[in-house]
Amino acid sequence: MQNLRLRIVLILSLCIIGAWTGLLFFISFLPENNFPDYSKDDGTVSIVATIYPLAWMASDLDPAATITTIVPPGVEPHDFSPTIDDVKTIHDAELLIVNGGVDAWIDDATLQRNFPTILVLRGLQYPETDPHVWLDPVLMQDIVRAIGGQLELTDSTRAEIIRENVSKKIAILQGIDDEYRAGLATCQIPEIVSAHDAFGFLAKRYGFTVHAISGFSPEDEPSPSKLVELTNLIRSHHITTIFFEELVNPALSKTLAQETGAKTDVLDPIESLVSDEQMQLEYPGLMKKNLEKLRTAMLCQ
Repeated sequence: MQNLRLRIVLILSLCIIGAWTGLLFFISFLPENNFPDYSKDDGTVSIVATIYPLAWMASDLDPAATITTIVPPGVEPHDFSPTIDDVKTIHDAELLIVNGGVDAWIDDATLQRNFPTILVLRGLQYPETDPHVWLDPVLMQDIVRAIGGQLELTDSTRAEIIRENVSKKIAILQGIDDEYRAGLATCQIPEIVSAHDAFGFLAKRYGFTVHAISGFSPEDEPSPSKLVELTNLIRSHHITTIFFEELVNPALSKTLAQETGAKTDVLDPIESLVSDEQMQLEYPGLMKKNLEKLRTAMLCQ
């Protein structure tokens, strides 16, 4: 136990250095292309979303919309800081979509605009402690409806096709929900460990438990006692997999896996796109890929 505590303290110390080194190394391998191009027709309606999943929710609703995502590919939204150009883009957007929590860099002054703004967490009346609401495909159907309703007012000449496209996107989200309900209905070990507390909405919707190494932000470092507690829990509950993320240093996850004999794997919080594969899969494909990994980790039948 003493050796474990010493190793944990050492890993915590190295994580800060490792995070910066890993980030610099990782940036050199980021795909050169930007987010998927959601711009259509003549771009008469400008939509700005703070993060990728909200841009996907708004995509393919209005055929004349140009959609801009503020946080670029491969950047952790919690760590992002907008430029002057970003602030101008936000200010000029005819429709702004803000999540809350994860994009706390949007301050009240930035929101003083002459055009509508959809505030996702406030609109759903959820506390902004856990910002990862987009991982719940049921709640996201409400957000798509809200975006579509506002677009009908903004671009009334295309109201009918916007309503049709909203129905199509809701059907996609409902399909994801159906797959998760069926896929996670019977699991031998309905528990996982994740790098940071990003999967609470998903776990609540589908009835499993997430034990997070760090808090809602990846920057929240756990204490040595928390890591010892997690080590004992993984062993006693026979948890098979410790998940980490591509934009978060995996050192702690791998250390816990070594101490407990568990496996490691990547579970995507879908905060930002990192690889060409992610850009091809987009939100629906990434959600399905996460489902496959959850089923394997929790021994689902």
